[in-house]
Amino acid sequence: MATVTIGGRKYEVEVRGDKVLVDGHEYPVKVREETGYAAVNAGGVAYRVQLPGAAQRVSGMTVEVDHRPFTFEYEGRLSGGAAPREARSSASSGGGAQQAAVKGAVTAQIAGRVLSIKVTAGQSVARGDVLLLLEAMKMENEIKAPADGVVKEIAVAEGTRVAEGETLVVIA
Repeated sequence: MATVTIGGRKYEVEVRGDKVLVDGHEYPVKVREETGYAAVNAGGVAYRVQLPGAAQRVSGMTVEVDHRPFTFEYEGRLSGGAAPREARSSASSGGGAQQAAVKGAVTAQIAGRVLSIKVTAGQSVARGDVLLLLEAMKMENEIKAPADGVVKEIAVAEGTRVAEGETLVVIA
C-alpha cells in the first residue's frame, strides 16, 4: 500500500495486477504500451499517460496525462515491486501543476471531469459553498468556494475534462 499525493490530495493506493485499489475502492485497469506513451483505461475512462524514463521514475516525478503535466508523489510501495527511491525536492523537479495566474481563481486540485456546475456568473457565494462537482477516478469531489465573493467567471462547462491546476471558477 502506498500513499499517493496528486495536487495536494492524498490517496491510499495499491496495484493488484489488473486492478487498482484507491481509498478502499477497486477499479479495473488496462494498460496498452504505445510508442512513447501508454494507453490506460481506468474504471472505463481512457487516458494517454507518458512517464519519464525508468531511471527518473521517483516520487516527485512529472507524469503527463492527456498531454497535461502532474506531479506524482508517493510513499511506500504501489505494488509488490522494489521499494521507491528517494523523492526529488520540489525545487529540482522543475515540473508540477501550473498555478492559476488569475486573482480569485479556484483551480482543480486533481484532474477529472466536470459533472455539474452549481453556481452561475454573478451569483454571491459564501466560503464553503459548493461551486461544482468534479469526478476523478469515479469519485465525486465537491469544489467549494475558498472565500466569500461573487462568481465573476465560470471557466469550464459540464462534461469538460480538466487538468490539475486548471482554473474552474473565478471569484471576485
